[in-house]
Amino acid sequence: MNPDVLVPIIVVAGFIALVGGVIFLGKWLDRRRTEAMQQFARDKGLHFTGSNQDLWTLLSTFKLFGKGRNQELRNAMTGSRDLGQVHLADYRYLTGSGKHKQMHHFTIAALRTSGRAAPAFFCRKQLRFLDALGAMLGGQDINFDDDPEFSKRYVLQTSDDEQRVRHFFSPRLRESLVALAGKNPQVEVQDDVLLLHFGRQLKPRELEGLLTDVINLRRNWS
Repeated sequence: MNPDVLVPIIVVAGFIALVGGVIFLGKWLDRRRTEAMQQFARDKGLHFTGSNQDLWTLLSTFKLFGKGRNQELRNAMTGSRDLGQVHLADYRYLTGSGKHKQMHHFTIAALRTSGRAAPAFFCRKQLRFLDALGAMLGGQDINFDDDPEFSKRYVLQTSDDEQRVRHFFSPRLRESLVALAGKNPQVEVQDDVLLLHFGRQLKPRELEGLLTDVINLRRNWS
């Protein structure tokens, strides 16, 4: 065969093989992750559901679930604890298009304690320059004069009554959040549901820590 014809064929075949290999590797890694999370669920007495429409319905109005497109909950598991119903899951959504397209991955924990509602709030790590600029433009950040450590580390916002949120954020709750600051937590509460994630997809061996953290935060509500 003419080398001028053969070379493009080899290049195209190599590209197809590379794309196929990437797709195969991605599917293999997804399968391995699902298996690891299924094992974690068994070890912790949780029920593995994979996808979970009820969980989506429960969390659909939270900030994280209003971002991007092609949102998907995966590897979901649920079970009862003394404080209520706990859920763990992977969550992802897509932003951008073309070469700027990006998939964002998170591992989330949600805890619902029926009948024990709290004021609505959103709490995340403070980004000094951006949040200082936001404050100049009127952005909300609830600070505590008697707790500069918490106020320095976190932005706290609410759609509820600010005084109610201040009363709710006891020293014990603020201390528990300061202790988690190194993990970059994002915490949101609506009614009787607490949502926690660390801004990324966790490794299976980190799931137990996430489960412990969401339960401990809930214990410090009151």
